[in-house]
Amino acid sequence: MMQLKRLFGLFGLILLQQLPLLIVGIFVTLPKANRTPQLVTLVGWLFLGLTILITWFMWRRYQAIKDPRYATGMTTQKWWTVLIAFVAMILINNLTVPFIQPTGNGNVEALTDLLQTLGLYMIPYIVFLGPIMEELLFRGFLMNWFFTKRPVFSILSSALLFGLMHGITDPIYFLSKALLGLVLAIVYVRNQNIKSTITLHILNNLTAGFTIF
Repeated sequence: MMQLKRLFGLFGLILLQQLPLLIVGIFVTLPKANRTPQLVTLVGWLFLGLTILITWFMWRRYQAIKDPRYATGMTTQKWWTVLIAFVAMILINNLTVPFIQPTGNGNVEALTDLLQTLGLYMIPYIVFLGPIMEELLFRGFLMNWFFTKRPVFSILSSALLFGLMHGITDPIYFLSKALLGLVLAIVYVRNQNIKSTITLHILNNLTAGFTIF
């Protein structure tokens, strides 16, 4: 019963995390002639405000449910782990991004369209808010709720779901995201601190640029 409740809880959090993107996704389906500057500003601030509110809610919930193991502080050794993981993520991006389909990738095309339409309103989400929400979801909640006594299964399930949620139409894109998720999950278990993976995710988005997320 508890696992079923957690499964529904995770599904609900996934929907909540996707809600701001769904709203702006509806907006970009409007003909460009109807996207007035006033409407863009309104939707942009609505998107940012809702994203900040959801991020705050997820952070508070994570603090309430996290395993005491993941409440440890950061040390010099843990920051070295972050640095090594960051190098690994750069290698993954360099080895996979050149082979990602330039067209037909729904996730990439949708984010590119949103960035072109909402501009500066999307940047805080792409660089900061998005990574925080995704780390809370895929590392924080998922790995604290499922396979808690089987770290290998916990790591693999986190990496797999991370890849699936970013899209499966392009196998290379899926592989790229699954491998990045694998690195993040390993660091989360190794460092026992969500700030490690949030830092890595932000650095990844900063260095990857605004074309492949």
